[in-house]
Amino acid sequence: MPDASPLPVWLLLAAALGLLTPWGVSRLLPQKNDSPRHDMMPLMALLTAVIGYAATGFALHFGGIGILIEHPDVSKLVWEWSPLRQGQAALWGVAGWAGFGMNAAETPLAAMLFISTLPLVITTTLLAMLALGKQNRGMISLLFAATIPFFLAPLAGNWAQAGGWLMHLDASMGAGAGYLDFGGASFLILAGGVALAAMLANRDAGPPIRNESPSLTRGAGLLLAGGVGWLIASPLHLWLATTPVQVALNSLLAAAAGGLVTLLYGWFISEAPDPAWTGRGVFGGWVSILALADIVNPWQALLVGAVAAWLVILADYFIENLLDWRDPGAVFTTIGLPAAWGVLAVGLFAPVPGQFKAQAVGMVAIFLLAFFVTSIFLILVGLFERSPLPASERSPSQKGETPLAEA
Repeated sequence: MPDASPLPVWLLLAAALGLLTPWGVSRLLPQKNDSPRHDMMPLMALLTAVIGYAATGFALHFGGIGILIEHPDVSKLVWEWSPLRQGQAALWGVAGWAGFGMNAAETPLAAMLFISTLPLVITTTLLAMLALGKQNRGMISLLFAATIPFFLAPLAGNWAQAGGWLMHLDASMGAGAGYLDFGGASFLILAGGVALAAMLANRDAGPPIRNESPSLTRGAGLLLAGGVGWLIASPLHLWLATTPVQVALNSLLAAAAGGLVTLLYGWFISEAPDPAWTGRGVFGGWVSILALADIVNPWQALLVGAVAAWLVILADYFIENLLDWRDPGAVFTTIGLPAAWGVLAVGLFAPVPGQFKAQAVGMVAIFLLAFFVTSIFLILVGLFERSPLPASERSPSQKGETPLAEA
């Protein structure tokens, strides 16, 4: 049983370091850099995520964490909502239901759970904004992105990390040791689901966007520094048989392998190192190791990162060239697919029979959650935009009239 000794200060420092991640993400993914909103997006995501996660997200995510671990600091967070009322209800938790408005986060452990999760929630919110691409229309985009910290990301986090139904697949379905996700890859699978829905809704988005920003290398540096903090900041890791140093090493090795593969690929196709491709490879390699950074050795981490980079390359060619679709922000190819590969790779490297089944079920469930919610939102937006305005609200050009100034 965990003791109630003070949390180490390095956890707070790691969480602060993790807050660099969204700024690295915004520099690495291709966007229209002439947009005045581009530089503001990480800050917009941060403000939306902090408020949304404090209001409802923390409760939906960690409202039942006290059932999973015994600690006086989380003794009030013991309500996990399940659609079942008896029998196997404990195995099918869907959402935490305690701590709304942060009224149970006065203790150090609860507060640390909130702070250490912020990099994941902020980054997922930012990726949702980037993935909307052409649909990214100011307030409409913000309203959708608000569903990430208020609702979508907390649900995925609860299922994967805080006692939700995916963690109990071993007892409910006989699948391995239940769904395993050490570093929060599930949040980025969620972003991949948002991205695919946006891509299907916007298949005629024009030519691909290339990121030619001179800050690409700074973005990679911010990602790697923030990524180490992201991985080791959670206090839940204190009660797992893992070493923060080994986790950090594996993340850097996977990112380096991914970057090297895409660097050589970009050099081969353009006869010079391509910073955009290299940055995407670094990102894809880092994403791919999140779920299993605690169970692989360094050589396995290199392999996972290298495979992720080839997934990025092949998926980009298939989507952009063969299908002639557009992946806004490259969120699906650079983040969603590598995250899914990493989650499935747990089943390949974990020495537990049936683990691949648990990972596949979890990956599909989280992806479909984001895909269907985003699709419904975009359908509603499309219906609203196609509905005719009342005559009194139309502009002169919409009424077929000539403006006075042009008469």
